[in-house]
Amino acid sequence: MKLHLSACLAAMVLASCAAPGQTTVADTQFTAEIRRTAYGVPHIKAEDIGGIGYGFGYASAEDNVCETLDRMMTVSATRAQYLGPGDKNANVESDLYHARLLQRGETEKLLAGPKDSRDTPSPDARRLAQGYVAGINRYIREAGAAGITDPRCKGQPWVRELTELDFWRHMFTGQTVDAFFAPVSSAAPPSAQRASLADDIGFGDVGLGSNAYGLGKEVTKGGRGVLLGNPHYPWEGPNRFYRTHFTIPGKLNVVGVSYVGMPLIRMGHTDRIAWTNTVSTARRYGYYELKLDPANPTAYIYEGKSVPMERMDVTVQVKDAAPITRTLYSTRYGPVISSETFPWTKDRAFALRTVKVGLRDVDQYMSVWQSSDVRDMRARLAKYQSYRFNTTATDSGGETFFGDTGMIPNVTPALAAACATSDVAKEQWKKNRMPVLDGSRAACKWDTDKDSTEPGIFGPSNSPHLFRTDYVTQSNDSYWLTNPKQPITGLSPIWGDEATARSLRTRLGLDQVAKRVAGTDGIGGAKFDLKSLQQVIYSNRHLGAEIARDDLAKLCWTSEKPKMPAACKALANWDLKVNLDSRGAHLFHLFAENKGLKFRVPFDPKDPVNTPNTLDVADPEVLAALEKAVDTLNDLKIPLDARLGDIQRETRGAERIPIHGGAGPEGVFNVITVENLEPELGWTSIRHGASWIMTVEFTDQGPVSEGILTYSESVNPNSPHWSDQTHLYSKKGWDDLRFTEAAVEAGTVSRKTIGQ
Repeated sequence: MKLHLSACLAAMVLASCAAPGQTTVADTQFTAEIRRTAYGVPHIKAEDIGGIGYGFGYASAEDNVCETLDRMMTVSATRAQYLGPGDKNANVESDLYHARLLQRGETEKLLAGPKDSRDTPSPDARRLAQGYVAGINRYIREAGAAGITDPRCKGQPWVRELTELDFWRHMFTGQTVDAFFAPVSSAAPPSAQRASLADDIGFGDVGLGSNAYGLGKEVTKGGRGVLLGNPHYPWEGPNRFYRTHFTIPGKLNVVGVSYVGMPLIRMGHTDRIAWTNTVSTARRYGYYELKLDPANPTAYIYEGKSVPMERMDVTVQVKDAAPITRTLYSTRYGPVISSETFPWTKDRAFALRTVKVGLRDVDQYMSVWQSSDVRDMRARLAKYQSYRFNTTATDSGGETFFGDTGMIPNVTPALAAACATSDVAKEQWKKNRMPVLDGSRAACKWDTDKDSTEPGIFGPSNSPHLFRTDYVTQSNDSYWLTNPKQPITGLSPIWGDEATARSLRTRLGLDQVAKRVAGTDGIGGAKFDLKSLQQVIYSNRHLGAEIARDDLAKLCWTSEKPKMPAACKALANWDLKVNLDSRGAHLFHLFAENKGLKFRVPFDPKDPVNTPNTLDVADPEVLAALEKAVDTLNDLKIPLDARLGDIQRETRGAERIPIHGGAGPEGVFNVITVENLEPELGWTSIRHGASWIMTVEFTDQGPVSEGILTYSESVNPNSPHWSDQTHLYSKKGWDDLRFTEAAVEAGTVSRKTIGQ
């Protein structure tokens, strides 16, 4: 049954709503074949894109239905209703934020847009969505809430069938920054009774990141492209990857990873291109500083006139408690926020402005899959500008590409100088490259380029990009040193910094390329192919230790404290790696966490790969950081020379799986970020780090690819694929991505054909 939009918004019940003009899922037929190979990887084969969505929806629900439905709780603003208020009221804040979006009906407006607009999903995009929802619903009907084996949602009231509108709302808010929730939903005039100072929205320094190598014909053994994709994403939560493969015979063949909940291969390869993403340094939102009407703190001055803020009363249900209603406020720029840095006072307030990516993602990715080479790929990225990350790519001809082609606020240094005039605005622009512009003047609106696909953003021609036939690299520093032979310069600071010190991880990534091309890394031969690339990533070098360990070990012996000799020996005997058998790596890690890694030789922009360097042994904080690390390990009864594999592990049920890798800020390329340091046990869980590792080599016979999803395919502890790839990662193993039909058939361990 279809309901009018007004009824949907009034009821706030997604399960019974369909967007105007949409066909319901039950009106269309789909078929798909799901072949699973080792580690439960689903290869979806269908006759059209709707069948791809159908097979993916069903297979992904088999593995991760609870994760998918958890996300639907978020976008339907029902987390608090089913799960309670949450830690620090997080579910309430999330629900209020998303309920505001629901009441505004922004997703429905985009779905009902002009057919020729890039903001309106194409017929193929809608067909993919319909099939995806139908596949999930088929699984839910077959299993029933009581038949789901994952204890996270087994028998729970939030298990329900989905609608297409659910999917599109998920796409609309799928990349929302969680830190937006509280500043938006708790913002109130200074006279309000509730607290209005939420934590500040983060500026991207949360430790997440990625590595990428796009290797061209000049540096590869076969004279074609080679790619490394190595995102460092959370091992749990809403940004979890899922391995898959889509095939429409004669029309589509793409393999890689999606996000759970999105039927889109977001990083992967075809027979012509291979691509991956890394977290960008560009700021993808900004603020406007509002001068308030002295007579009314809910009105702001614009072009000399008082403009009332938009008020919206939002109510959310809370489990075992009374409903919560708040009044939220918006402006021409976006919602009013309140935080420690951006408080709402009697004189001023701040509005958050975000870019309008809308629902473009589905068409963007389907277009990328059809790219003939990296230059064609960049043109397709430029058409939609919906990527929220850097792109690193290579093609079968051996050309490489780096670019950040997403929607970035078009704030130039000139605009910032003219419009970031208050003390807080000047500080944010200088310190964080964050635009906080004067909201009282029309002249302070974000600029628009001739080729911008949305008002207020930079056009593709003014975005950082580079084509090379040797290589491009990315490890989450700015675009500047993508290739040291051709630095990218002259862009607005909102994109990133230039001619500044690179991270130790970036420097190690560049050093690894140089040594592999020269054949001086001990692997044998010169230049890259699939196997040598894999040896590089699993070499587990530690650049910070390579630079500082010897001096630190010598400094250690100068300490007069009796606890130190054992530490000095552990450091001296360490192999400078983060392998399972490496002894002493954990001691250096705690030393670096204590801010002991201080360098005497400063950064030199003429030698950015090798500076800064040399441990500053004259700084008393260096030895103090090491002594503190020794105290920590002694107090926890963890040996100073313990094997890394014995004290760095991922806990799955009663099992603890040894994990190699280390901290990116210390100069480890194979990033693993640990948490939960426990007495005698060490670190017992992984927060984030190497997640989807993909290696691709184009050959005369076509692409050859292997990869691994480090945390495994399923979140369900009762699934056989809850930890199997985690064990494979522990052993430094790889799995064939099985790109060809013959390879899929040869590796098929189960087969299922579904169709309504």
